[in-house]
Amino acid sequence: MIHLFHRESKKQEAFGQVFAAHYPRLLRYAVQLMGDRDEACDVVGEVMEQAWRQFEALDATDCGGYLYTAVRNTALNRLKHLQVEQANLEALREATRADAESNYREHEALLQQAERIARSLPEPTCIVLRLCYYERLTYREAAERLGISPDTVKKHISKALRLLREAMNTKDEQ
Repeated sequence: MIHLFHRESKKQEAFGQVFAAHYPRLLRYAVQLMGDRDEACDVVGEVMEQAWRQFEALDATDCGGYLYTAVRNTALNRLKHLQVEQANLEALREATRADAESNYREHEALLQQAERIARSLPEPTCIVLRLCYYERLTYREAAERLGISPDTVKKHISKALRLLREAMNTKDEQ
């Protein structure tokens, strides 16, 4: 057990020396490759973590070569991944933009269709619909303005909505 602890202590000491000797240069190299210091820190940290796990198998004479190659490969993989993420993000933006525009156009077309149908309704029903939905009057306020009862206003609204639904459904089926 003491032997294992002693070996682990030696590994930490040796790795600490390798880390101190190579980390600053590896970081500069990764910054050049990545163009972003935070990304470069992640790349070098990932490589150092791999080196720690494989430290016993590393060739002490070519440890620097291994680390530089690992940083380059990890950076390239990260750049490819970021490129794919960016492409996916752009595709998502484009799909969202197109969806929003088409939904807006469809919505606008439906509103125009409903407006045409509402204007074609018989006279008292059209006026009641306009007062209640466009001018946002209550049934009572619309009734007072027209000199009719609130129940009559309610009947005209029910009739208008029924006719609108029927006309819109007929247009959809065509």
